[in-house]
Amino acid sequence: MRGAAVDVRFDSTHLLLDLSDGRAVRFPLNWFPVLEIATPAEREQFAISMDRQQLFWPQIDEDVNVSALLALLSDTARR
Repeated sequence: MRGAAVDVRFDSTHLLLDLSDGRAVRFPLNWFPVLEIATPAEREQFAISMDRQQLFWPQIDEDVNVSALLALLSDTARR
């Protein structure tokens, strides 16, 4: 599953990833321990790479690969 990130949001228990194809996918926040303990202000300070395949939170030294994350979601759905 390939997708290009356009935005990231959070609710109390999920990371919500908006993709360029219009999909919005959510991932349990406990998959990301650094983001889970980050403050809302720290979570808001992110960047998306030029190819839209990497998410960065420089203040908390966290990054997430979008392709790997979507592949993991696909694997989880197949089980």
